[in-house]
Amino acid sequence: MAAARKRLRWVAVVFIVAGVAFAILYPESAARAAALPLLAVFSLARMVAAYLLALVFAIAYGTTMALSKRAAVVMLPLLDILQSVPILGFFPAALVFFVATFQGHPAGLELAVVFLIFTSMAWNMAFGVYESLTTIPQDLQDGARVFAVRDWLRFRRLVFPAMVPKLVYNSMLSWSNGWFFLVASEIFTAFGATYVRPGLGAFIADRGNAGDLPGIMVGIAVLAGVVVTLDALIWRPLSVWSERFRIETTGTGQPVPRVPGVYERLAWLPRFTRLRAGLGAGVRPIVESYGHLAVRLDRVTSAHRGIMRAIRWLDLVMFIAIFAVVVTTGLAGLTRMLLRPLPPTAYEIPEATLRSLFRLALAYAVSLAWTIPAAVYIGRNPRSSRFLTPAIEVFASIPATALLPLILGLAIALTPSLGARAELAAFLIALFAMQWYILFNVIAGVRSIPADLEEAARAFGLRGLAYWKRLILPAIVPSLLTGSITAWGAGWNALIVSEYIKFGGRLYQVPGIGELMDIATFGDPAKGIFPDSELLLLSILAMVLVVLAMNKLLWRPLFRRAIARYRLEV
Repeated sequence: MAAARKRLRWVAVVFIVAGVAFAILYPESAARAAALPLLAVFSLARMVAAYLLALVFAIAYGTTMALSKRAAVVMLPLLDILQSVPILGFFPAALVFFVATFQGHPAGLELAVVFLIFTSMAWNMAFGVYESLTTIPQDLQDGARVFAVRDWLRFRRLVFPAMVPKLVYNSMLSWSNGWFFLVASEIFTAFGATYVRPGLGAFIADRGNAGDLPGIMVGIAVLAGVVVTLDALIWRPLSVWSERFRIETTGTGQPVPRVPGVYERLAWLPRFTRLRAGLGAGVRPIVESYGHLAVRLDRVTSAHRGIMRAIRWLDLVMFIAIFAVVVTTGLAGLTRMLLRPLPPTAYEIPEATLRSLFRLALAYAVSLAWTIPAAVYIGRNPRSSRFLTPAIEVFASIPATALLPLILGLAIALTPSLGARAELAAFLIALFAMQWYILFNVIAGVRSIPADLEEAARAFGLRGLAYWKRLILPAIVPSLLTGSITAWGAGWNALIVSEYIKFGGRLYQVPGIGELMDIATFGDPAKGIFPDSELLLLSILAMVLVVLAMNKLLWRPLFRRAIARYRLEV
């Protein structure tokens, strides 16, 4: 304990000295940075609200898709469409439904920001839930039917435990994605109007536009501190807890640590015994009442199956009705728009889409080249995983938008021309956006390999290429495909950041669909270009069509084949 306190004192001294030195060297940036703790609280509150909404949506939507094939026929393509729509495409919806409804009141602006962050989190989590439930071993599903485990009891005992590992990993990715688009969410533009809410994202964007490198570094430092703290206190313990739900065919798996290492290292902190006892006494009746309510709900659902069926049908009918209204309204608006002459820049959309597609394909290939070996190594080596996983989780949680000065600095150092710098920066941002989805999904796939299969592989002497071909690759295929689908979705969304970068009073842009959407949204008054909603809608439609074509012709057939061929049976 004494050693821990001594180390903490030294850390505090280093931070104080660094803060004083920064204030002396950069007084103006330090004055602006004084409000950063409060801005961090604002941004964190928005992130938490958006994540809770995304969590509820993902569990409900993913479970419905996995358990109802009829509903999945409509819901799965709709989720593909929603995932492929970039965050810029939701700006008009946020303006109409929240800002206009509240007549510009700050509450409406806050709801709009939360909604925009929600759109960057929810789709990936829903895909993770769907993939988890569609790969539940058939024997477990048959056992649940034989023992009449239905409805709420089935959800508690089979469905929810099966989704926990993937839900936790994808939550970490979605949280990181939320930080990535925090800048775009806290400063959003629609119909020629710009709305700004105080937060870390708005601060970093403002300092970036002003070219204030010290201010940017302070903003990144505060963001990194928030990321590290949340990883240590929330995400790392959750990832350890999720290992308890790994499906094993025998009881020979490695024991899961009960207490994450970070809490052991913080054991010298005060225990607050009385406060914990008081909180426990207050929470215990709530937990007990929840247990009694769950038992009663199990009895009601078992005794009144007709009512539950009617509720499910009503839910499906309401969903179809809302979906039909939205589609009809959208088609009517699209028809009116297409009857007018197209904007001149609309003819650049096909070439721009192909350029962006090639850029993402290159980033995806590089991601595969390093994430698969790294994920297999981390997933199969508990000792290395203990150190590497927290470091990767922290690094993945820092958005590429916060690392923009470093990315641009690297691009400037490696390339001579402005165009080459913009191209390299766009590639690196797309790579940062895509690679973590593949890495964490494959790690989850490797860790889900049952221990007895590992023992059988060792007993039969499988090594090298044969070991990869017979055990590793079949085990990670479903997770790799899920990671690939969500990685491409994140890549398409990242184009709006990577292909049109304003930093330090200079514009770094490369031809692509993301560049066209940025120009259509924000315009460029210096060149006489103004926001164009028609160009934005056409660009979004082009992106959606490409994503849907890839999902329909490539990812979905591969995913169905992987589920049929590589499903784990116990």
